[in-house]
Amino acid sequence: AAFTSQDKDVVVLTARKLAQELGIFLHVGSTAILRADGKLANRAFLFAPDGAMIANYDKIHMFDVDLDNGESWRESASYEPGTEGVVTDVNGVKLGFAVCYDLRFPQLFRAEALAGAQVLSVPAAFTRQTGEAHWHVLLRARAIENGAYLIAAAQGGLHEDGRETYGHSLIVDPWGRIIAEAAHDEPAVIVAEIDPAQSAAARRKIPNLKNARDFTVNAGEAPRLRGAAS
Repeated sequence: AAFTSQDKDVVVLTARKLAQELGIFLHVGSTAILRADGKLANRAFLFAPDGAMIANYDKIHMFDVDLDNGESWRESASYEPGTEGVVTDVNGVKLGFAVCYDLRFPQLFRAEALAGAQVLSVPAAFTRQTGEAHWHVLLRARAIENGAYLIAAAQGGLHEDGRETYGHSLIVDPWGRIIAEAAHDEPAVIVAEIDPAQSAAARRKIPNLKNARDFTVNAGEAPRLRGAAS
């Protein structure tokens, strides 16, 4: 299928209609969107119960990897990376955006948490190999590091192009506990209660967002790395 602009994309149009029909907030993990400059964005969307688009986010980190099972992926060959993290309000709760490979870059989640996000979303299509090794531990770590809920819808199963994705959609609470999981790679619905007070409570118990400090790294030459306390 040919890629289209945001206003014509079938996923966007269908999601907008579905949010309105069901009267819900609807987050659509990501879809390929043709940008005005002719390049593609891996873009996530959030729709309001009236069907209005509240926010969108373009995936920042491109999945350019060579796995030891022979799989190679070059997302940057097709997509242009985003440059902006996004935090938006959902009925008084601040939601931060990320997509898939972004999960491996804690600085994005930290920046969104510092910007007020109590819930962090990371819809993903982790490969089976990387998912089995890292999916649960990375999601729990991001939740613990930031005192935030992590909501991670995950693609699963064997796909037409031969790739296998891990599934295991998760919701993790701000203390790092898994409170809902689809423990397989099949289609499923998972539900959990989100209480913003739990995010505040976790941050009071372990105030690492407040306690972070800037620093440099001495590697035997001029300092090149810097911490991100703000």
